[in-house]
Amino acid sequence: MARKDRITEEGYYHIVNRGVERRNVFLEPEDYDKFLDLLLDMKKMYNINIHSYCLMTNHYHILLETTNRNISEAIKFLNSFYSMYFNKKYKRSGHLWQGRFASYYLYDDAHFWIVTNYIERNPIKANMVKSIDSYKYQSFFQWKHQENQNYFILLENSKILDMTFREYEEYISTDLQVDALDTVYISPIVKFRDGKMKILKKRLETFFELDKDINRNENMKKAYEYGYTKTEIANFLNLSSTTISKIVS
Repeated sequence: MARKDRITEEGYYHIVNRGVERRNVFLEPEDYDKFLDLLLDMKKMYNINIHSYCLMTNHYHILLETTNRNISEAIKFLNSFYSMYFNKKYKRSGHLWQGRFASYYLYDDAHFWIVTNYIERNPIKANMVKSIDSYKYQSFFQWKHQENQNYFILLENSKILDMTFREYEEYISTDLQVDALDTVYISPIVKFRDGKMKILKKRLETFFELDKDINRNENMKKAYEYGYTKTEIANFLNLSSTTISKIVS
């Protein structure tokens, strides 16, 4: 099966990767420190801003910002060098990560802050700690305690520092609405057409808000011109792709 096209535009990304078979990838404090050292190296080498992060036992979350189209190279560096360290230390071989890292492109401030809240609260959701400031390997802890100046440098230029410490603490102490994170990855939709990326911020259903039958054909054409495929429109309206093709052509 062909790989899904990955967005490489400059901008904000939520990066996630897990250990193969969901195995732990951080076993000792030294492992977390090594990963953060590599994250700092990556930040400097690839001119990337780290906005927030959380290292869990078997996966990690990073909210970062690229200034060049180098997201794949940067994360490959991070994952590869950590894998080499881990395999050598624990005398193992083979893949450490479950596969290609997940990257979610974020489009606006609303998405940014929703993802930041989710990342910082990950240890609470996993029942690892009860207090927001009790988990050491996350950006909020580093900001509050600054135990290692190098790791605090990770947050240099981070948008979370636009808030005061108390404002940020209060914000991440409040849980997200149940479906808040889902909306980040439902809309906008990213399409690649003729080799170019197009961001569809308007959902398909909004073209047919009044009624699926009122001005249906005209709305089909508008949805197609906006960027939705004939198949997507056909599935939404319970029509055949052939019918859609005749109308929009």
